[in-house]
Amino acid sequence: MKQFTYHEIEFSIEFITLKGERKVIQRATLNKGYRNNQSKKAKFLVAYKDLDTNENRQFHRSLLMKFNEANVYL
Repeated sequence: MKQFTYHEIEFSIEFITLKGERKVIQRATLNKGYRNNQSKKAKFLVAYKDLDTNENRQFHRSLLMKFNEANVYL
C-alpha cells in the first residue's frame, strides 16, 4: 500500500469494521496516521483516504481482509 501511494496509484481494500460489518473501499490511498506519542493505538491503525467520498478514515490493520482483490493473511 505504501508503494502504491508513493507512486500515486490508488488501490482497493476490504476490511471488517469494529461493528463487525464488511467494508469495501474501491479507491483509496494511504494517509499519515497518528504518531506513537499521539495515540496508544497508533501501531494498529491504518489511515487512508476514500477517494470516492474524499473522507479521511482509519481501520484496524488486523481486520484487513483484501488488498486489490487479493486475500491478506497476517
